[in-house]
Amino acid sequence: MAEPLAARSPAEASRPWTLGAAVALVSTEALVEAVAVAGRSSLTPGLRLLLVLCISLKWLFAWRVTRLSAGAALGLLLLQGTTVVAALGAVDSPAAVRLGLGTAAAASTALLLASLHAFPAPDLPAP
Repeated sequence: MAEPLAARSPAEASRPWTLGAAVALVSTEALVEAVAVAGRSSLTPGLRLLLVLCISLKWLFAWRVTRLSAGAALGLLLLQGTTVVAALGAVDSPAAVRLGLGTAAAASTALLLASLHAFPAPDLPAP
């Protein structure tokens, strides 16, 4: 059963649907990307582990984005941009995987950009 709107925190009540869709898409895409990287036998085991740990940062940032953390949103945008570039440059990987990861990263970036209006404005010091 869903919680009544009054029982939710103000951040949860004002969170746009695009933010939830972006988080779900990023989480799924990070799982597929981690499995694809872990399965690449052309990489050394240490490099595969390091890349999977870097990819797992997406889950951390996605979790923080649900709490409307602007820093996490910036980090997630940077990681998704890196994924688009990596999908274009990973010529040894199957084209379907590259196309799927690149499309998912671009779509989640668009969804995240569409929800930036819900994030609180930064508090800047007075001049």
